[in-house]
Amino acid sequence: MSKEYKEFQELMRRGKFIEAANYAEREYLYDKKQNVFWLTQQANALIRAEKYKLGFDISSQALTINSTNPYAVLSAADALFGLNRFKEALQYYSENLNNQKLKLRSQRGILECLLTLKKWNDILSYLESWDMPEKDSIRYRVKALVGLGEYKRAAEACREWLDLKPHNRSALWELTELEIRRDGIDDVLKRMGKLSRIPSLPSIYGEIYASLCRRSGKQELAIKQYEKLEAEGSQHRIQRKQAFVLARSGQEKEAIRIMEELLRVDPKDMYLHSSYGAACARIGELERAFNFYQKLLSSFPDEKSLYGRIQKLKNMLDKKQ
Repeated sequence: MSKEYKEFQELMRRGKFIEAANYAEREYLYDKKQNVFWLTQQANALIRAEKYKLGFDISSQALTINSTNPYAVLSAADALFGLNRFKEALQYYSENLNNQKLKLRSQRGILECLLTLKKWNDILSYLESWDMPEKDSIRYRVKALVGLGEYKRAAEACREWLDLKPHNRSALWELTELEIRRDGIDDVLKRMGKLSRIPSLPSIYGEIYASLCRRSGKQELAIKQYEKLEAEGSQHRIQRKQAFVLARSGQEKEAIRIMEELLRVDPKDMYLHSSYGAACARIGELERAFNFYQKLLSSFPDEKSLYGRIQKLKNMLDKKQ
């Protein structure tokens, strides 16, 4: 592995995707051999930065140099997926099914496209014909069975999934939804409440219990459960859910504080922005929101969406005055 590629990978690992794309572009220009390697790395970095159109353009440029390069093909497929051009992405992913190194990634890409297109029978058909490892394929089998209304088979598959990956987050959420369909939310709420109190089990059981409390209209129980999870070492998603529950239960001031903390970590969370703005408006904290967004913009000057939010708040404040 070259020194340059290590530096590129370090930028990617640190989430500096635009810097990584610029680095790859410079290396490609220095190379002067029209080697598709750095073009493909540039495309990959742009795709990770959610610059899908530009990522596709760069991967297409790589393919004009070498139309059969499997890594450039995969980058083009990933970019098309990001652009919601799923049928085209399917064609690109399919080109790499005979490449042993990229076969599994390509299979996953195909299945993700089919999930989005709701081609449930196609998913099951592919899974039957491929030698895909069960630990990778079972998630797609569950989704397809649910899509087809085969709820009993889907629940059985979920249990197989949990045998392969005990306490798996996605499997537990899927199984919970299937059990609610079968038994009703009250019975599942009681079961999950008991599981959430077992100290040896991971926090996902408590998260599901809190979510079920919220869905059942038991807002105070949900808040207490989220507070418990936070005290045990909250993760971002738990704080996020806690903020939404607080905002909906009339505790906007506490919700706003948590949302501001979360937005300082992830200023791209559009749903969080929407909830934050609505909570501030409900309790007359527009000026606070205006000041917060100005400070946030100074920390994230490349986050263009913040400019529109600041202008909107300014207009609302001017109108109010």
